[in-house]
Amino acid sequence: MKAEFTLDELKRGIKNPFYEKLNREVIVSIRHEDYAVFSDVAKLNGEKVTPEDVMRRCLADYAKLLQEHE
Repeated sequence: MKAEFTLDELKRGIKNPFYEKLNREVIVSIRHEDYAVFSDVAKLNGEKVTPEDVMRRCLADYAKLLQEHE
């Protein structure tokens, strides 16, 4: 496996070889009102931040908090 990638390879969006081992894709339905809250927070954080990014960050922070209390 290559240790480094060229700029052209990065531009093409090479798939992370560890994604399947380190992540699990989950689909969660939320109410429109709840999504609106995350959307408002995303707008406060910048143009490129999506509501899904905010949700992921909240979930990761909460998971870290739970691990600390185990």
